Amino acid sequence: MKGHFIKFTFNSIGLIDSVTYIGSEEVILQSLWSFVGLHENYLNTLTSRYDHGIIPNVSEFLSENWAIALYHEWFGDFCLRVRQTIQGMKDVQIILEKAFSGTRDGQGIDRETFKDLRKLLDSKTVKLIEDETLEFIKVNMNHLPMYYIPGEEFP
Repeated sequence: MKGHFIKFTFNSIGLIDSVTYIGSEEVILQSLWSFVGLHENYLNTLTSRYDHGIIPNVSEFLSENWAIALYHEWFGDFCLRVRQTIQGMKDVQIILEKAFSGTRDGQGIDRETFKDLRKLLDSKTVKLIEDETLEFIKVNMNHLPMYYIPGEEFP
């Protein structure tokens, strides 16, 4: 029997809570486990694209070139480093305080609130994240040759 079933479960703000895979195709479990805790935006807005019929096969979608960096052995370290870098920034502190104050009554926040909070990021913070991402790709270009680096000449 061929085929597979893959299911992602997300929390109220879009973080991946679990990944379930059933199938006969060989899969690297560590790759699937590494998705847990990531926001769906790391997966190229997976739920929205799937809901709109843009993604007929999730496994194939996650095997496309755009996703290769997600499987890199140092991607988790990269995410942690960026998170640690920005968590002390003033705009991020304000966002975290708003998020926590919204959860004190036990309701939590939803995806719309999360999107609204993201809009509060300072452009300097966004630029820092973009620069760190480009640096990660540059440093690991031997494993990630499919990514384009602006201003770099093609080999």
